[in-house]
Amino acid sequence: MSVLICPVCGGDLIKSEKSYKCPSNHSFDIAKEGYVNLLQGSKSGDKMGDSRESAKARHAFHAKNYYIHLKNEIVKRMSGRVLDICCGEGYYDDYDGEIYGFDISREMVRLASRSNKNAIYFVSNLAKIPVKDNSIDTAVHLFAPFKGKEFARILKENGRLYSVIPGENHLIELKNAVYDTPYKNDEQAPVCDELSLISKTKISDRIDIPAEDVKTLFSMTPYYYRTSEKDKAKLDNNCPEKITFEFVILEYKKSR
Repeated sequence: MSVLICPVCGGDLIKSEKSYKCPSNHSFDIAKEGYVNLLQGSKSGDKMGDSRESAKARHAFHAKNYYIHLKNEIVKRMSGRVLDICCGEGYYDDYDGEIYGFDISREMVRLASRSNKNAIYFVSNLAKIPVKDNSIDTAVHLFAPFKGKEFARILKENGRLYSVIPGENHLIELKNAVYDTPYKNDEQAPVCDELSLISKTKISDRIDIPAEDVKTLFSMTPYYYRTSEKDKAKLDNNCPEKITFEFVILEYKKSR
C-alpha cells in the first residue's frame, strides 16, 4: 500500500491506472513516465530545481559511475521501505525493495522514472513531504538542505536516515585549479533535537577524469554559481587529471 498522502488535505492517496486520488477527491495525474506531481503552489516544478539541460548533464555524468563507491555504500544500507530525499535523476536508487523518491525538479523526477521502473517517484519539496508519519525504514539524503524535524516525522521508530555531506578533501584538486585560496570542507554534521547522530563514515577515492567531465562536474556544484567567469576559465589551461571524491555518511535515528 502506498505511503503517499494528499498534499492538500493529508488524506491517503490511492493509486488508480491514471491518477492518485484521496478520499476528499483531490486528484493528481500520473505522467506517462510513471511519476506524479505533488508540488503545491503556483509553480509547476518545471521552473524549479535543475533545468532540462542541467538534469541531462548530471544524468550523463553519473552514468559514467565516478560516484560508484558512494552509490555502493548507500545501496548496501537500504532496507525495508526506502525514501530517497531530493533523489535527482535516481542514480542511487538501485534497490529491489519498496522505494520512493522525490525532487523539486520535475525534469529530474522524469529522468528518474525513466531509469528506475521499480521505484515510485513524485515531485515535491522539503517543507512538507507528502509521506505518512512513521512510515519509512530507510531515508537517504545526499547534498541537500537538512530538515531534521520533517525527516524524523516520516521515519519509523527504528528507522534510519543516512545523510551524505562532502568530506574535507572533496574536489580539492578542482578547487586548487580554480581558486587562489581554496578551502577544505568542514565536515560539520547537521544537528537537530528530533534526530540523534549515531555513526559517521568517511569514504574517499581519487579518480582519473577527462577535462570535459571535470567541467561538467564543476557546473554541478554550488561553487560554480559563486565563481567569477575569470576563475572558471582557469580550467581551460589548468584542468586536473585526477579528482578526489570524498564523502561523509552520517547515520541518524530518532531521538527518544
